[in-house]
Amino acid sequence: MITKGQALLALRPGAEWNIINGEITWLDSDQTQPTEDEIRDKIVELEYIQEVEAYKVQRAAEYPDWGEQLDYIYHNGIDSWKTNVVDPVKARYPKAEVDADELAARKATALAEYRSEEYTKAQARLLQYQVALGREEVIESRPTGEQVFNEETGEMDDVMADVVTVAAIEPVEATVEQTTLNDEGVATTTTVENPLITQDNAERAAAQAIIDATEI
Repeated sequence: MITKGQALLALRPGAEWNIINGEITWLDSDQTQPTEDEIRDKIVELEYIQEVEAYKVQRAAEYPDWGEQLDYIYHNGIDSWKTNVVDPVKARYPKAEVDADELAARKATALAEYRSEEYTKAQARLLQYQVALGREEVIESRPTGEQVFNEETGEMDDVMADVVTVAAIEPVEATVEQTTLNDEGVATTTTVENPLITQDNAERAAAQAIIDATEI
């Protein structure tokens, strides 16, 4: 499995960056950060090349160590070494090459899967409550497991009870006070939008942009 870090090393050799929990922090001022599409394509390409070149690893594992091979050549000659040592291993593990059409197909499949995953995550994000508005309590009537006899119908009825299925959440404060110090150490307090609301709005906007850009 090729990692995002390996893809970055291949795309931007020598660049400076960090990855924490899959999130990239780009630290390089000389090279631009690759897009997620570029990274995904490179991962697909490297994994395909790794798969194609598996024969090299298999051959290396089958060949005797070089000491044995040199000893064989010394006693039997180059031609015999090729015929009896090298060729059988090559026949078992034939050389493979990258197929451009296959690589393109794999990249297209990976792109479709990535967009589907991002669309699903974006939908889930938009379904979350807005922190500025909070969330109302949801109560549903559910059977308790007990039953009582209904004299009118002559049947047993379920005993129902109200159950809180979604807890209420109060909205956060719309603004907070922020204190900053200038170069002389003088404090200034200003009122700004609550950072929780700012972050929530930004995440919802990003999720909506994904929804709008995805063709389903």
